[in-house]
Amino acid sequence: MPSTRSKDAPAYRDVAAKYQGKPDAETRLIHHITSGERVKFEDGHEEDHKIVKRKDPAAIKNRVDWILSLPGGTKY
Repeated sequence: MPSTRSKDAPAYRDVAAKYQGKPDAETRLIHHITSGERVKFEDGHEEDHKIVKRKDPAAIKNRVDWILSLPGGTKY
């Protein structure tokens, strides 16, 4: 059964638009999806960021490269 909770995270296209062209984009995104850091949302609540389940560095890099390859979104 689908969850009724709305999605808090930005769309991958918005993430791509925010980080594309920045020299540290890959490093920052890899850290963000593997660290489980605490994130604060626009409404003020905080949650631990979900960690990707893959442990293979090449697979993680491939995911980040894919995100960064997306055409920019609408938020940034």
